[in-house]
Amino acid sequence: TEMLADQVRAELLAKITASLGVGGVDMPAANAPLPLAAQGAPAPAADGYEPVWVESPECTACDECTSIAPKVFVYNDQKQAIVVNPKGARYADIVKAAEKCTAGCLHPGTPWNMSEPGIEKLMQRAAKYN
Repeated sequence: TEMLADQVRAELLAKITASLGVGGVDMPAANAPLPLAAQGAPAPAADGYEPVWVESPECTACDECTSIAPKVFVYNDQKQAIVVNPKGARYADIVKAAEKCTAGCLHPGTPWNMSEPGIEKLMQRAAKYN
């Protein structure tokens, strides 16, 4: 299934690139793993902060994340959740949204505010979703 997911990602990237009219871009082989950034996960910042991210194609539009953290998550035109403001809610709400996500496609990343109460426990809860 991982190889199939990589192939779908590569095909999607090729379609997006083609629709943008970008030529001469080297596309990864269909069975080659894509770089983390191409998979939708943001690269961690120099300070170690990794923003929340969603595997949008896996989203089932369950409304959990958009209800819990509406300033962080919205639906795109395909009714799939996307992140619009990774710092738009407390980390506790982002972790809760990941726990409630029925598709398991929400990844809370790391906290942007390390002084949030109970941050160590929140990070432990978030670990299984990253």
